[in-house]
Formats: sequence, structure tokens, C-alpha cells
Amino acid sequence: MVDIHAYTRWMPAGLDLSVITRTGVDVVASHGWDGLSTRSVATALGVTPMALYRYVADAAELRDAVLESIVAASAAVRSTGDLASDLADWARRFRRDLEPHPGVAAHLLIAWFDCPAALDRVESLLALAAEHGIEGFEAVARTNAVFTYVLMRCEAERVIRAAGVVRRSLRDDGTGRPRRHLRILASHYTTARFDAHFEFGLRALVAAA
Repeated sequence: MVDIHAYTRWMPAGLDLSVITRTGVDVVASHGWDGLSTRSVATALGVTPMALYRYVADAAELRDAVLESIVAASAAVRSTGDLASDLADWARRFRRDLEPHPGVAAHLLIAWFDCPAALDRVESLLALAAEHGIEGFEAVARTNAVFTYVLMRCEAERVIRAAGVVRRSLRDDGTGRPRRHLRILASHYTTARFDAHFEFGLRALVAAA
């Protein structure tokens, strides 16, 4: 059996949870969320995975700490008195902050309940809605629409970039179907216009909300 107490007497100097977490954030930036593990972080730090276990119990705890760090550093909700403008402003900044961390948006779609910083963001969005007299299901639906829109757009953009299909062409599929409207507007589909499409969809979303 490994004597953990004896092992920790020669732990690398300067290693602590904050250093491990920051390194984990860097790993996600370089290799995506799926590339985050105790081994990848240990490699980046130049230590063995065992050296991390004084600070994190396992890979799940490491991932929780890294996710919390990324989301905690992301855009805070601001209130100016204009609900649509404030929702759109936050969504733009939140997208900007998630983009350098590939795969985090997809993970947040299923894990935000377990991320205190994400809960704080949702709480702030609900508080923003409440300032305008919006409560209950309507508040949840409005704020969730914006929160989810950002996460899904980030993930869609990541997948398209990773697949190398930012630019592509619409080819004849051999069915003989005319698809007149699609053919006329084909130039809008051949190059992914991430920013323009995000902005147009966001404006439509907050206007409807």
C-alpha cells in the first residue's frame, strides 16, 4: 500500500489546488474539455498523477474545479433597466468567454446544476427578469432560452470548426428535387458566418422574450 503521507513530504514545491486548476483551464483551452484528465494536467505540470491526489480526490473533482473556475471567470449579468438589451449583452459576453474553452458549453448543458458559478449566473438572470415583473414559468422560460442558446451555439460552432466544414458547397444530390429557395440562397450556406448568425438569432430571441 502506498504511504500517501510519506509521499506528500516530497511534493513539488508550489503545487496547490489553484495551480492545478489553472493548469486544467489551460489544458481545456489547448485540448478541449474531453482532453482534461488528471494525467493530462499532471503532464502539463511535469509531475505524476499521484501528486495531484493531495488536492483533488479524483478526476471528477478535478473537472468540477476546472469547470467552476471557467464559469466563475465568465461574464456577470448586468442590469441597465432594458431587459432585452441586458440579456443580449450578457449572452454576447458569455459566448465570448466560453469560446476559448472547447467543449465546456456542451458539458454545461448537462452539468450546470452541479456548478455553483453556473447556478449564480442563472440566479442573476432570474433576478434580472424579476426586476421587470417576470416571475414563475415565464421567467424560467425566458432566461433558459438565452442561457441554452449561448451553450448550443458555442457547441455547434465548435463541432463545425472541428469537422473542418466552415466552408463547403451544396452539391446536386441526384434526386432531381428542385429546392428552389435553397438553390437561390445557397451562397448563405457555403461559408459559416458564426458571428452574424449568432447575433441575428440572439436579437430575434430577446425581442420575442
